[in-house]
Amino acid sequence: MNDQYDDLQRQIDQLVAAVKDNRDDIQGLADRADAADLRASAAQDRADDLEARAMVDRELIAALQADGVLHQEHVVELQAALTSSRTIGAALGILMASRNIGQAEALEVLKQTSQRTNTKLRDLAETLVRGTEISA
Repeated sequence: MNDQYDDLQRQIDQLVAAVKDNRDDIQGLADRADAADLRASAAQDRADDLEARAMVDRELIAALQADGVLHQEHVVELQAALTSSRTIGAALGILMASRNIGQAEALEVLKQTSQRTNTKLRDLAETLVRGTEISA
């Protein structure tokens, strides 16, 4: 009878330990999900900010062009430069969020990858923003 009791107690202890381990695993996953939500929210905030700044830039370019300060060829160059700048900024944000690194380190990763792959920085940034895998 004691052997049965001991065996049952051992099984109960094992189940209690398994439940505790599972709860710890679930809590760890919940913490990781919360952190991912925060990173996604921060990335969305950065994207919204970039879009707002891009709109202001487009309006400024249009106003300068309307005033005759800018000629059409300059407008095209400025728009291309602004688009590249915004794309690079978005790529930096993606790297910062996905790797939990700062802006300077993200820029360094992008520069090194650009040099290593012999790819223009703006093209690499565009690839990253589009969601294509790169080997950074």
